[in-house]
Amino acid sequence: MTGEKEGTSGNGGISWAGAIGFLAFIAGIVLAIVAGIAVEPRTISWVDSVMNEGPAKHPDTVATIVLVLAILGIIVGVLNITAKEVLLLMVAAIALLVVGNNGFDILDKVAGGLGTTITDILYYFGRLMAPAAVIAAVRALFAVGFPG
Repeated sequence: MTGEKEGTSGNGGISWAGAIGFLAFIAGIVLAIVAGIAVEPRTISWVDSVMNEGPAKHPDTVATIVLVLAILGIIVGVLNITAKEVLLLMVAAIALLVVGNNGFDILDKVAGGLGTTITDILYYFGRLMAPAAVIAAVRALFAVGFPG
């Protein structure tokens, strides 16, 4: 199996681990989108053109969603990320966490709620990808520390 991508079987098909990792990733994306639309991780109010951010309306629900996304992210990180994908994943995760925490709320002034919804979806998606990025980073550190 040398030279093969992790998650593939010897005959070129997808292994059970690759399939589980892929399904975890798809489930995480769907959950992030649905949660971003339905469950606000924070409250936003506009007063005199100034955005005020407050705590979530349903903090227990948000915590449960984040926990499920973190578990799915761990599954993705363990089963799907190969050595070749580490750098790309790290750059994407950093960009996602930076952009996801700010930048889209101003769209609320153009289309009511659109910016907040996009920001919320990216918030949840970041909670899915953060554990995968940590696992990839630890793997990269071990690869550097223990060559061969």
